[in-house]
Formats: sequence, C-alpha cells, structure tokens
Amino acid sequence: MAEPDPRPGPPTAAPSDDSMERARRRLFPWYLATISSWFGGWGMQQVLFPWLVVGVLQSSAENTGIAQMSVLISNLAFLLVGGAVADRFDPRRLLILMHLAGVLPVGLLLAAVAGGWLSLPVLVLCGLGVGVSSAFSTPARDSLLSDVAGDDLERAVTGVTAVQFGSQTIGMSIVGLARWIGTEATLVTQAVVLAAGALFARRLPGRPAQKLTGGPRFSFAGMTEGVRFVWGSELRPIFILIGGVGLFFMGSYHVVFPHLVHGHYQGNVQQLSLLMMMFPIGTIAGSLVLLKRGGIRRKGRALMLALAIGALCLIAAGLGLPFWGAVLATLGWGLCGAVFMNMSRTLFQERAVGPARARVLAVNQLGFLGAAPVGSLLAGYTTASLGPNGSLIVLGSAMLVLVGAVAALSDAIHLE
Repeated sequence: MAEPDPRPGPPTAAPSDDSMERARRRLFPWYLATISSWFGGWGMQQVLFPWLVVGVLQSSAENTGIAQMSVLISNLAFLLVGGAVADRFDPRRLLILMHLAGVLPVGLLLAAVAGGWLSLPVLVLCGLGVGVSSAFSTPARDSLLSDVAGDDLERAVTGVTAVQFGSQTIGMSIVGLARWIGTEATLVTQAVVLAAGALFARRLPGRPAQKLTGGPRFSFAGMTEGVRFVWGSELRPIFILIGGVGLFFMGSYHVVFPHLVHGHYQGNVQQLSLLMMMFPIGTIAGSLVLLKRGGIRRKGRALMLALAIGALCLIAAGLGLPFWGAVLATLGWGLCGAVFMNMSRTLFQERAVGPARARVLAVNQLGFLGAAPVGSLLAGYTTASLGPNGSLIVLGSAMLVLVGAVAALSDAIHLE
C-alpha cells in the first residue's frame, strides 16, 4: 500500500480582491433593504407622531416639543451604550433584535388609538421606546457599512443616504393616506415595514468570533472612547456643526412645521406630509447628483456652505410665503442637507477605524441628538412666543451665526 506523500500541497490561495469586492456587492442590496425598512418606518413616525399631538389631541406647541423630545432624549441616553454593544457583540444580530423591538411601541400606539385612550403620556412612552431601539440599531447598522460597501466608501455613503431619504419619503406619503385608510391601518403598515427589516438583516455578514472576544468593557471610559477620539481629532468642528443641526434644524422640522401647516396655512395631515416630504426628496435629488458627480474633494468647505444656504432656505420658509413657496424652500433645504449629511458621514466613516469603530460612528449620531432635545423645547417655546414663522427665522439665523463662528475659529473648511 502506498504511503501518503509527506510533502505539503500548494498553499490555499487567499481570496482575491476582486472576489471580495464581488461578495460585498452581493451583500450591499440587503444592507440597502434593511436601511429601507428602518427609515420607511421612521418616515411614517416623523409625520404621524407630531400629527397625533397637534391634529388629534389638539395639543399646544410646548407639548409637541415635549413629545418629540421623548424620542430624542431616550435615543441620546442609550446611544453610547448602543455603540459599545455593537463593538462587543455581533451587530447583525443586534440589528435584527432592534427591528423587532421597534414594533413594540408602534403596537402600543395602535392599541391606544383603537381603544380610544390615546393621550400625551402614552405618546411620550411610545416615543421613549422608539428612541431606545434607534439608539442600539444605529451604531450596529453604521458599523456594518464598511463590510458591504466595497472600495468606494464615499459613493456607498451617498447611495445609503439616497435610499434612506427615499424610504422616508415613501413612509411620509403613506401617512398622507391616513385621511382615507385610517390611523389604525397606517400603524399596522408601519409595524409590518419595521418587522421586515429583521428578515433583510439576516442576510448581512456577522461579526467573526475573534473580533468579539476582545471587545471593550462596559465602563464609562469604554463607552465614551469614541467621544474622546472625535473631540481630539480634526472631526471636532464637524461634530459641533452636527450639534447645531440638532439644536436649530431638527426642532424646526419636527416641531415648527406641524404648527406652520396647522396654524399659518390651516392645513391638514396631507399638507403636512407634502411639506415634510420635500426635505427627503431634496436630499435624494442632491445625493443622486453627488453620485453622478463622483463625490466632492473639499468636503469641509462643501458641508459648511450647504449649512449656510440651508439656513437661508429655512429663513425664507418663515417669511410668510404662499404654501407652494414654503414647499420650494423646504426642497432647497433638503438639497443642502444632501451635501452636509453625505460629507459629514463620509468624514466619520473614513476616520473611524479599529476596535472602537461603532463607538466613533455613534458620535456622529450623538452630535445630532445631543442638542436635539433642547432644540425641540427651543422650537416649541419660540413657536409659542413668536409663532411658527418667527421661530423659523430665529432658528435659521442662529445656524448662520454658528457656521460663521466655526469657519472663523477652525480649519474645518480645509478638510478633504
């Protein structure tokens, strides 16, 4: 009987760069499907939630701010924890779990509407649940992007932004149909859309076991490692500008716009849906232009200019224009938002490396959310004092001042 040949066989060839790139391209559509599910449900939330406060409960601007703050403050409270969890455990499994968890507050809201016991405390409780699920899903989802994006990260970020806001627009348009199909049917649709994301996320790559064994400890220092990294890097002024968006822009969109439609234009949920859809439509259009253009080299200058022009659009919307004028101003605001969000996200994605990746990427979202609860209250009280038109002018002017200060005091304009 022949002895086995003791000589080693030829080494197994490592996967080529081309094969790895093809594998990533096959996974990227499932990532986009997961994005579509989450932000489709989120788009429905953005219109339906404030309208239940303003149009159904007939509540005040201050209470609208409080209801929106419940979503933001719970997201803020758990976002750093979510980043640490995504760095330590498999983000794919975490994403599946959070899509299923996101159905729970929607179900509670459905029961309250169908049972006739909808109230501000119920809305706040549901808002807290939505915020917590978002806090854990966002860093998990963002940390998976580099695993499925391919070599051109900026192009992948831009494509994700276009799909995100496209899904939000579809979600908002569905809520616009609530006048005919009813609020209960709209909430059932939202729950189904969110749950579908759990099925899509199952097709995403899991985190290899060896990357899970040396994860960060759940200490305060471990959870804030991403914040320290960003604050000590060239991303600091970008983080400050993102905070300005949370303070001056998010409240304008979520709190002032419902009162602008309800009070100034005497409109209904359909008109609110149309107005709020203009921002994501502008963001989609701007992202598609960036995709065709192939990106922007001087990202810092582009994002600061976009913020300034977006602030001018917001001021224009507060000048008492006819409704179509406010719609066009919001569309322009969304075009500027495409540039700012794509450039800021790309800057963070390119610089977030190593075992703290999810925590660094969580800081990008933290910049929006850190100031957003205060921004919601600020928008509510300025609307109560100055009316929705005056509030938009004040908040837009404040953003112009912030952009000018950052441009004068930092080197952010030179970031590439």
